[in-house]
Amino acid sequence: MKKIVTLILALMLGVCGITAFAACDGEDDLIGFDIDLARAVADELGVELETRLISWEAKETELSTNLIDVIWNGFTYSEERAQNLDYTGFYMENKQVAIVRKEDASKYTDIDSIKTASVFSAEATSAGETAIETVLGKTNKEVSSQLMVFTEVSTGASDVGVVDSTMAGYYITSETGGYHDSLAVVDLGDAVESEYYAIGCRKDSNFDEVLNHVLAGLWADGTIEEIATKYGLQDAIYNGFGEYDENYVYPTDGDYQQIMESGKIVLGYTVFAPMAYTEA
Repeated sequence: MKKIVTLILALMLGVCGITAFAACDGEDDLIGFDIDLARAVADELGVELETRLISWEAKETELSTNLIDVIWNGFTYSEERAQNLDYTGFYMENKQVAIVRKEDASKYTDIDSIKTASVFSAEATSAGETAIETVLGKTNKEVSSQLMVFTEVSTGASDVGVVDSTMAGYYITSETGGYHDSLAVVDLGDAVESEYYAIGCRKDSNFDEVLNHVLAGLWADGTIEEIATKYGLQDAIYNGFGEYDENYVYPTDGDYQQIMESGKIVLGYTVFAPMAYTEA
């Protein structure tokens, strides 16, 4: 039953958005830090960018079966994930935070008080789910996207949600965020370590190396900082690509050559402002 519900939700997301900040597969008006940066990379390589709305639970399968070329969507690096795919260098720092209803903000003020809540939700297979299970010692009520965590908490279906700080900052902390008046952010303190976003490529792919080279150039010329500033993320960006190598030689085989022959990079994403979304 759970798989059927996930499939239905994924199909619904593929047809239309579920909130004011939503996106449909293939829309030209899809924006966000990850999307804008991916377009800049595609321009550098002389190929098109194609976006594919995916179920986050199926992201590794989408990648390994060649339905997408990259998982590029606020994708947190972990050693466990790195066993099954290749990552680029880190490009942004992030942290898991709790979100609660504003009316409950005085009750849930820190990690100890949050542990007294009954129902917790996070996106399935996400870093938020890991935090709920390992840091809070609770069971996660799985939902199909981070965006749905906001709905869970705001409607009272869950007491506490755990999401990326970059997303919470956009939707809640910002005065223009859609949940600014209804939800509050609670820092989980030192119990939760900083995380880093990176781009996921197929295992033993050479495309991660190509991306590192191109992104190093976009860091050096200020493009990444410019895009980050557009979305208020300039303090979160991170250069994990190294120095730009003017003498870099592009490979002539592997995933890179396959992508060049197809003329496009297929990027897998879920609706996740400020990384990938459309404005209503």
